[in-house]
Formats: sequence, C-alpha cells, structure tokens
Amino acid sequence: MPGGSIKGITIQFDGDTSRLDQALRKVKSSTKGIDTELRQVDKALKFNPTSVTLWSQKQELLKAKIAQTKKNLEELKSAQRQMDAQGVDKNSEAYRRVQREIVEAESKLKRFEKELRALGNAKLTALGEQFK
Repeated sequence: MPGGSIKGITIQFDGDTSRLDQALRKVKSSTKGIDTELRQVDKALKFNPTSVTLWSQKQELLKAKIAQTKKNLEELKSAQRQMDAQGVDKNSEAYRRVQREIVEAESKLKRFEKELRALGNAKLTALGEQFK
C-alpha cells in the first residue's frame, strides 16, 4: 500500500483517495479561525472605519493568514512532489485536484499580500483622520 507522511499529512494512493481528501480538508480547515476573526474585524470596520485598533487587528490577521497560506501551499506542493515520486498518473483525478488546490492557494496568497499592502495605506489614512 503506497503512502507517505508529509508534515503531519498522510496521503495514500493506489485508487484510495480518502487520505488525500482528509489531507486537503485539513489544509483548508487550518485557516477557518483566522477567516472568522477577519470577517468580524471587517464587519466592525464598517461601523468604525477610523479605528486604529481594528486596522491593526486586520493587519495582524492578514499576516497570520499569509503565513498559514504559505504553509498550506508548501504542504500541497510536498504532496504533489510525493505523488510525482510515487509515479501517480498526472491525468488522475487526485493529481489534478492537488494541482487545482495549489493554483487556488497561490491565487489566495497573492490576494492576501495585495490586501495587506493596500491596508498599510488605508491604515495611515485612518491614523491621519484620527489625529485631525
């Protein structure tokens, strides 16, 4: 039974993709808490857009989200490397699924980094408004 362990994720192939499914769910669920808190901060910012405290919280949460997304991306790439080493068919559904997850994680990472850069500018504007 081919299989392996990558940073706490066990992936099994040979027709059984249940462990791959579990690994992909683990990668996605690892950021749920951050996502929830980020939504709460965004909601609070709608009511108080000049709060430096809220902007700081959002900035810290985005940094945590970026770090977690980078970690998840590396785990997905490790899974893909393991699949390559085991000779998994690149046209298989499991392999394509891992590739899609990698593309999605890379896109999210770029979006979060862009949002963090934009947040830096917005935070300065809010701080200026607060001093007025």
